[in-house]
Amino acid sequence: MALVCLLLTLDVAAECPAAAEGAGTIESAVIRVATLNVAHGRKDGRNQMLLGEETIRTNLVEVADFLDRSEADVIALQEVDAESKWSGKFNHLDFLSDNSAYVCSYHGLHASGRLYDFGTALLAQKPFRDSFTHSFKPSWPTTTKGFSFAALDWNPGGALSEPTAVNFVSVHLDFSRRSVRRSQVEEMVAALSQIEGPMVMMGDFNTDWEAKESSLKSLAEQLNLSAFKPLAEGLSTYGKKGARLDWILISDHLEFSDYSVLPEVMSDHFAVAAEIVLKDESTGSTDRMEP
Repeated sequence: MALVCLLLTLDVAAECPAAAEGAGTIESAVIRVATLNVAHGRKDGRNQMLLGEETIRTNLVEVADFLDRSEADVIALQEVDAESKWSGKFNHLDFLSDNSAYVCSYHGLHASGRLYDFGTALLAQKPFRDSFTHSFKPSWPTTTKGFSFAALDWNPGGALSEPTAVNFVSVHLDFSRRSVRRSQVEEMVAALSQIEGPMVMMGDFNTDWEAKESSLKSLAEQLNLSAFKPLAEGLSTYGKKGARLDWILISDHLEFSDYSVLPEVMSDHFAVAAEIVLKDESTGSTDRMEP
């Protein structure tokens, strides 16, 4: 696994334009992030296998336009395909990168089969470092899920004597069974609990805060992560019943200064965007945890 991760990291670095020392540092006072399950490029269609390549490309152009308009420093994607027979036979992440300002990317491929090859991804305009991917134990009959990890340095407004590394995670948990999600959370905790520094975890968790034995809540508690107003209404991201399945979680070093679910239809999920700042330790703010 370590060798595979290293090779993936080197491949991704080669795809990102060469950068001068320090070019991978976010210097703004605010980190802007966004997450979206791109649903294999089908937009709100029933199944990507029913769509032609040009339709999928058109759908992904809309996603690429959103990436640029978001002005996010880091974007997390789920259900993003490498070259796959069921979704146009072209690499969706490369296409999004080529059609947006997000020239640096990291692709964690978790599910591979005769028709598909897909997973999670992270995109930025600056080169990532320390990237690796983790695929969860197979969960037949559902496809394998997992997460992608990468870091960028951050020196908010140049206020720090040395930049701090911020860790970013794009994750997709199983949709069908609570028991599988619990197992996947255990794998995440084992893989991430020893990593130091602020963390921003984004993705499709396929559960909400109030669900019985919520895997999301358990994950947040075990990794000391916080959600924005986890019991609030009006932040649903999926389906007619208004389920909140897509989340952004942050470590105690950080706090939210803005958070929104975006109404554009680019998938069967809505995108989530947030602005994040260093926590003001003098105030002991906990507003982000309130309903």
